[in-house]
Amino acid sequence: YGRATDNRRLRQQHITRTRTYIDEMQGKNKAFCALVTSSWRGGRTPHGNSMQRKIMAFCARVRVGFFLAAAVLVLRPPVSLAFSATASSRRVSLTGIDASEFRHPLDKDLTAFVRAAPLSGIGERAIRRSLAVVEQGVRLDLLGSSIKVSDSQLPELYEAVQECSRILDLEATPELYVQSNPQANAFTLALRDKGTGTAPIIVVTSALLDRCTDEEVMAIIGHECGHLKCEHSLYLTLGGLVSAPLRALPFVGSQVESLQQSWRLAAEYSCDRAALLVAQDVDTVAGAMLKLFAGTARATNPQAFVDQTREYDELLEGANPLVRRSVRMQDAQRTHPLPVRRVSELQKWFASKDYAKILQVHGEKD
Repeated sequence: YGRATDNRRLRQQHITRTRTYIDEMQGKNKAFCALVTSSWRGGRTPHGNSMQRKIMAFCARVRVGFFLAAAVLVLRPPVSLAFSATASSRRVSLTGIDASEFRHPLDKDLTAFVRAAPLSGIGERAIRRSLAVVEQGVRLDLLGSSIKVSDSQLPELYEAVQECSRILDLEATPELYVQSNPQANAFTLALRDKGTGTAPIIVVTSALLDRCTDEEVMAIIGHECGHLKCEHSLYLTLGGLVSAPLRALPFVGSQVESLQQSWRLAAEYSCDRAALLVAQDVDTVAGAMLKLFAGTARATNPQAFVDQTREYDELLEGANPLVRRSVRMQDAQRTHPLPVRRVSELQKWFASKDYAKILQVHGEKD
């Protein structure tokens, strides 16, 4: 209601300013025409009545142009004035949200299984210590060769990562670094601070910032914050340790390895959901994905990209068995799901009751 009142007030101010401008320009136009007419009447026009009629017709067209422009300005709602102010105000912070609420089902089940495994606590502490050492090296490299985002360095990105942390209710706000790289990408070590006193790390590349809008960049940061919220580095590594004895067994080993690969792909689906929870607009997240997959900012139709999923499935279904086997072998080596699958799965979850329930239960207006 408050935004509606503000928009009406802005519209009224807009109309008043426009009418004042039209009156001024109309007065100037009349003065100009009068000046030209009086000079012609004084006999100082070299081309006589013909030139007078042409310029008078031009003045008439100018007046019509003013009135047409006025109609456009008065009838058009002042969207541009309110867009930047209302885009972020529509988001809600998801206070108290747990990662299990937006995890992909496979990611959720396998994470719970690994947590309940014998000696998982010992393994978790060992992995945390090992990754902490790796994190020190990465942080030093980034400080020496990249740009650290702060309230005085790229403040708009600093505010974006702050808002992502608030929305997903992270325990610690990550440090964001911008790395010079022609490839549009983002990554994180996906390990939360557990009493070490150091902030988690997220890195975005310069090409990503150049290609995507501010809202899309925030969605991508939200994806990386999803990895942090779920601590995928920790639990995927722990899952590998727990399943190591089984991978050595005949017949069972290949199935365990396939399950581990499926878990890695499911973890990406979980973080796509986190990106949606941050952006709270499916078109923004899908648009960001599309630009990353296409390698250009000119690809702007996510729905057309989703339609490729149907074409892909139909072609795969009717393909030669050798081709299908080759495709599945390639899929087994992927670190991320197929792009067409990611956008399709994201739209399905956006339309689900689970997404709406999270916003309803945890949503607090910023």
